[in-house]
Amino acid sequence: MNIQEKLLIIQTELKAPKNQYNKFGKYNYRNCEDILEAVKPILKQTNTILTITDDIVLIGDRYYIKAIVRLRDCDSVEYIENYAHAREDISQSGMSTAQVTGSTSSYARKYALNGLFCIDDTKDDDTRDNTKKEPEYKCEKCGKPFTDFDYKGKHYTAKDGYEIAKKNNNGKALCNTCKKDVAN
Repeated sequence: MNIQEKLLIIQTELKAPKNQYNKFGKYNYRNCEDILEAVKPILKQTNTILTITDDIVLIGDRYYIKAIVRLRDCDSVEYIENYAHAREDISQSGMSTAQVTGSTSSYARKYALNGLFCIDDTKDDDTRDNTKKEPEYKCEKCGKPFTDFDYKGKHYTAKDGYEIAKKNNNGKALCNTCKKDVAN
């Protein structure tokens, strides 16, 4: 069996569940570690090994982490590799520079693994899919969507804002603009 045939087995048998939960976005997702945990038994079955390395690369005037995933056949010298880039988000508050770099590395590694193993993350909220979902909570007058917000150190969801507006406006969920129009 050659490396392509072994990769085909891995791609068809790999099930990487979304074991992580984002409490702010209220969605499940998988991270790099979830994929690695799921693929290890199949690597043993196919007599292959997986290595992941990171490089720092300069693209334009920004530094990126390039994660390189290599699937090597233990029965030959064949290998297949894939890579992905991720850029550090310099605005990450509350994280040390080492934590930001580690998070960026994990993100790049996840997408390099996704590419190699044909894992479809199009339904994940952390993908680069910019299609908009129809907002669930809207102003009852103008249709403007309610969004998440922070107030006095507390985080409120769009649903919270909708419920608060409804409570404060005699049962009608009105945005601040429409609330002012009604008052005038």
